[in-house]
Parts: sequence; C-alpha cells; structure tokens
Amino acid sequence: MRRGNEAMALVNMRKIWKLAAAAAAGALVLSMSACGTADDKTLHFWNSMTGNDGVAMQQIVKDYNATNPEYKVVFQPMQGGDVTTKLYSVEQTGKNIPDLVIQDNFQTGVLQDQGLLSPIKDLQKYQPSLSKDNYLPTSWDAVEFGGEAYGIPLYLYQMVLYYNKDLVKKYNLDYILDDDVVTIDEINGLKGKLPKDVYALSLGNLPWVAMSLVYNQGGTLDKAVHDMKGDVWRKPLEQLVEANKNGLLNPIDMDVLQTFASGKAVFGLLGTFDVGTLEEAMDKDKIGVTNTLQYSADNPTNFFWQANWIQLKDPSRSEAREKASADFIEYVRTHFMTMAKIGQVSASNVDLDSPEYQKLPQSYFTTGDKERAMLRSSNYMYGGYATSAWGTFNDIVYGNVTVDDGLQLLQDQTQGQIQIQEQSE
Repeated sequence: MRRGNEAMALVNMRKIWKLAAAAAAGALVLSMSACGTADDKTLHFWNSMTGNDGVAMQQIVKDYNATNPEYKVVFQPMQGGDVTTKLYSVEQTGKNIPDLVIQDNFQTGVLQDQGLLSPIKDLQKYQPSLSKDNYLPTSWDAVEFGGEAYGIPLYLYQMVLYYNKDLVKKYNLDYILDDDVVTIDEINGLKGKLPKDVYALSLGNLPWVAMSLVYNQGGTLDKAVHDMKGDVWRKPLEQLVEANKNGLLNPIDMDVLQTFASGKAVFGLLGTFDVGTLEEAMDKDKIGVTNTLQYSADNPTNFFWQANWIQLKDPSRSEAREKASADFIEYVRTHFMTMAKIGQVSASNVDLDSPEYQKLPQSYFTTGDKERAMLRSSNYMYGGYATSAWGTFNDIVYGNVTVDDGLQLLQDQTQGQIQIQEQSE
C-alpha cells in the first residue's frame, strides 16, 4: 500500500458523503453490484493493494478459495482515493456495501469518528483468536477507540534504514552502528569521509520518516499535526538541510532505491516493502537493516503505518456472511508469510513467533521486548494530514524554499485541511 497522496483524499470526506447519494447509483453499478446480497455466496473485499502487496494478497485469496469455503472471496483492488470515495457512497445509499475493507490507521480513525464502522466483536464471536492477545500491542492500540476495537491489524509498514555492509566496512563506519541508532547528526559527521561519488544517505519518503523523528523527540502526532512549525519538525529538517549542503544526500532527481542498490550510498531510507526489490538488485548478504533515521539517540523510535481490516456498518449483513468474513481474516492471519516475504511487518504472533519469519529482514523490528518498545503508531484522525504536503518536505531539505517558508506552507495546508473537515461535519 502506497500513501503518497491518500491524505488528500481525506480532506473532503464529509462533503463526499453528503453528495454521494446522487452519484452512487451510476458509479457503483459494475463490479460492485452484487455486494452483500442474501443469495450472493461471495465476500467482496475492497482494498488499495495495487503493488506487490496486491500480488501477494491475490495469491492468499486464491489459496483460500481453493479450500472450497461456502463464501468465496472476490479481491477488488483500486486506488486509495477511489476506495475512500466508494466507501462514503455505499454508506450513504446503504447498497453495495463490501464485506471487508483494508484501510490505514488514520483512515480507520476518520471512519470510526464518523460512526461508519462496526466494532469487531461481531467477528470475534466466530473467531475468538482475532483478539488483542494475538497481536503486537502497538498494532492493537491503533484499532481501539474508547476501549472498543473497530479494526483488526493486518500488517505494519514504514521507512527503515538499510545499510551497505561493504561500504560500512570499507570506510570504517562500524562505530555509527554500535548502538543500532543512526542520527542525522552522525550522517553530517561523515562530511569529508566519503569519496565524491558516494553519498552518506539516499533519502526516500521523507514525510513518513518525519513521523518517527517527531516521536523520537517526545512528540505525538495528535499535538504535532496542529503545529507544523514546531521544533519536532524544524530541528530534524534543519539538520537535513545541512546534510544536503554538505553533499551527503543523493540529489533530488536521483532514484532513491537505485542509488542505494548500485552502491552509491552507505545508508538508504527505504520502505520495509522495498526489501524484495533490493534483494533482486544486490546481494542480500550485503544489506543490513537498522532502526529508521533518528534525531537523537536518547529515545529511538520507529513509527509505523498500519493496514487494518475494517467493516462498514451494514444492517443487512447476515450472520453467515459475518462468520465467513471472520473465517477469511483468520485464514489470512495464519497464512501471512506470502505477504511477509515481500517485506510487510506482521502484526500477528503467528508470524512473530515463527522461525521462518524471524529470518526475514523486517523481523528486526519485533525480535524482542526492546525492539517492540520502540514501536509507535497512531489512529489520530488528522494524523495523515502531516504527510499530505508531500513535496514540501523535500523542497525544504533541498533548498527550494527556506525552512521558515516551508514550515509555514506545511502549517497552512495542514490546518486548512483540518478546518475543511471540521466545518463539513
């Protein structure tokens, strides 16, 4: 699941919901027309898995359907913004409501706030294993609202710091990794220690990285998103501006993954989901994984986005259909390795305790109590807006705007989006 512009799709959610009735009849007639009818022996599964995650999930669906369940699963991927629009449309009309949906942690928060989600206790009646005890505590906290769970964690994903083992050895940089924490200040400390054609850091998806930097400094998204000019955003951006001026970052027009994979960068900020592509591009024995980039070594933190199973409210959903939905979620929980092998961080103890899973690079983040204590997530309904001004973060770091002007742009856009949503309630 990719999130580049999905926060933008949330801005007019309430307006979309109010206007949806007029447009829904024509918009959803095609593949959605059979959703949830009493005589329809299929489960309709909406999601935005259009990358490698979609390929992996399609295989899981195929394998599940091969077990000959009473209700076969129909895998229906679409772009993230389209999922959002269609969810509001079907809830407004009460027709064609899908049985299962995958949404991220922030969208889960928005939908729950608007009263559109069913609590998952109805699913737990049929599959008691879909409970807090069987999941990472951090992931389960992100589906609870007021003590009630409105989602079931599927997987976690974020930007992590890969390193080229050969380059670390060649330039005697082991000292940076001694505490498993790499700070921006340590990146800046590599000025003059690397040849001109080798960068200290290949910098990718900066807004996601920034969320970890916020928590690393003791901040939280529910506060930081209302003050985009605050120090938790400013201080790491200022250090990254310095790193760019020092020639330590890959140029903005260079492909981040290719820069790292071709041996042109010591460290690469890439997604957990990029591990498969990396291992195809370079010897996997040369790839190391450590915590994501930090501002300070005092409070190392890995903030993770999260994909959740959710169910929209549907008064016409039968108990048989509810049971079938729970059965499929449990099947995925116990057959997740297909997804894990493309780099997704499992939220379920089935995998976390598995020797096979523990061989995968991303298991680094859940190997023990120390690592799990560093995990953070959030279901704050406006949290996703912090990443909506995607390009502005890079504009700041690469000098296209000043830090002050860039932070003001972030502040104006984020607060404008929050105001629009609040006024449309």
